Amino acid sequence: MKVNFLIIGAARSATTSLSSILANHPSISFSNPKEPQFFSKEDWRDRIAKYHKLFNKKDGVLYGEGSTNYTKFPSFNKTIYNDIYEYNPEMKLIYIVRKPLDRMRSHYKFAVERGYTTESINTALQTNSIYTDVSKYHMQITPYINTFGFKNVKIIFFEDFVSDTEKAMSDICDFLNISSDKLNFKKTHFNQSTKGKIGSIKYDNPKSLQDYFKKTINFIKRRFSNSNSSNVEMEELSEATITKIQTVINSDLEKFEKLTKRNLSNWKI
Repeated sequence: MKVNFLIIGAARSATTSLSSILANHPSISFSNPKEPQFFSKEDWRDRIAKYHKLFNKKDGVLYGEGSTNYTKFPSFNKTIYNDIYEYNPEMKLIYIVRKPLDRMRSHYKFAVERGYTTESINTALQTNSIYTDVSKYHMQITPYINTFGFKNVKIIFFEDFVSDTEKAMSDICDFLNISSDKLNFKKTHFNQSTKGKIGSIKYDNPKSLQDYFKKTINFIKRRFSNSNSSNVEMEELSEATITKIQTVINSDLEKFEKLTKRNLSNWKI
């Protein structure tokens, strides 16, 4: 088998919803878990057999997965484009993008809930470049286009996906050369509140009953407590933060606007 397509990002832009819809298509075998982050690690060649075991093997299907770390350059494997090409030069790539500031806020909230940061949103956005790097869509997608060609890259806009999901999914099915007749949209959720759903990294992989108990208690506290990360997220962005984001994002956004031939003036910060 070969994996045929990847949802490569952008993080916090409804990649989970998109993955869920595609995973329920009868012609697609999707990875479990959804984000194996396989090509993010430079030793991927040593783990191909293990990677293939993440897919339910059926005859005559496409194999796909959705790992947002694939468009978090330079935080992960810096030769990822060439590595994916080495694995499958005909790989199809789906990239869903969102208004940068909205995406960064959601990214920050996720980081707080996962326990990656305790910083304020202003400190995080000014000092950790990953938030702006992931939102530099032209920088992230251009190497894929140069490597695989535009014919194998599908760029989807979050706003289009939310406003007319059936149309967006029909376009994606055309891109993947499968029928859109059997798509299921019932569980689509578009980045709803994650309160109580995202656990801290310190509760990952519990190894004892005591650890499971701690994880359960933490879940209950997060689910029903008012003191959650959304309160932190509501902090106003400072002028310094806005200026920093503008400096980093807007030039890339202008290039992305030309690349996609789409008016993105309402995305500018």
